[in-house]
Amino acid sequence: MNAPDFPPRALGAGRVRIGPLLRHAQRRAARTFSEALRPLGIEGRHYGVLLNLGTHGPLSQRRLIDLTREDKSSMVRTVDDLEARGLAVRRPSPTDRRAYAVEITEEGRALFARASVIADEVAARLLDCLSDQDQELLCSLLERFVAGSDD
Repeated sequence: MNAPDFPPRALGAGRVRIGPLLRHAQRRAARTFSEALRPLGIEGRHYGVLLNLGTHGPLSQRRLIDLTREDKSSMVRTVDDLEARGLAVRRPSPTDRRAYAVEITEEGRALFARASVIADEVAARLLDCLSDQDQELLCSLLERFVAGSDD
């Protein structure tokens, strides 16, 4: 938010500015991350799915929607993209004959590892205006904020 055309007080005063501040922060982070991932041929939405598949193992698209907070059509498009690139594959679910489980491939794991290095570099750049202590505090406060959400 160091852009000269962004006056922080234009968002209001007091607590009412939380929504606009979070929106601006998310847009800045998403734009910076997307630009950094571009050489790998993926976007933040792809990274989020690969992160969840790498963390949790094969997941249904429904579970991926819940974890990423994406809508159904966006998730279908994202999984289609990953499958077309050989980064993930849909297989019949072992627990539900009507469903498919999405699984990360070895190529997906390799690309995810490269993307994770980029994610760390981007996070460091975005947060370099804050001390280490303030970075921890910001993350802690955001975790509490998100955990207290209604959705």
